[in-house]
Amino acid sequence: MAAPPSVLVMAGAAAGGPDLRELLGPDRMDAVAHLLLERALRWAGDLGGGGIHTAAASEGLAEAAQRVFSAGSGEPVVVIWPALPAWGPEHAAGVLDDLAAGCGASVGPVFDAGLYLLALTRMLPAVFALPAETWDSPDAMGRVLGAVNEEGVAVGLLRAERGLRRPADVRAALADPLLDEELRALLSR
Repeated sequence: MAAPPSVLVMAGAAAGGPDLRELLGPDRMDAVAHLLLERALRWAGDLGGGGIHTAAASEGLAEAAQRVFSAGSGEPVVVIWPALPAWGPEHAAGVLDDLAAGCGASVGPVFDAGLYLLALTRMLPAVFALPAETWDSPDAMGRVLGAVNEEGVAVGLLRAERGLRRPADVRAALADPLLDEELRALLSR
């Protein structure tokens, strides 16, 4: 991989489902969503020098990715969804290692549904032809890997992570002794 990747943050992606919004209430849910987005943007800034782009809620993944690929000069695009409580250097190292090893795609799954990261070296029509509900469905991993394989591209797999999208995720986060105090305070009020 010669050029550092561009990062596309799916900022308009809905944070949490209705059950989480009911548990936290609208104000805390908005505060959690804002914090997760802020952390994803900070991580994106640390990933590389290819630029950071965001997608609004009204913009689909294919449209946003095409915009970022068109604006670049051949660098990979790393799409991230702000679902993780924490982004670390191990996420960056994993995706950069996959791309440097010649993978045309790298996928970071969320345990129960969806993805937190999808890196691509080019537009893959089979991937972007997937239905919009794919990106946060329990079948996301299988669908995306199937589409990448259909394109004949090598794929790397990052470790699965627990997102913060459901009440069970809040309970798991609060039980985690490594959860930072800022997020702990928002989740446990």
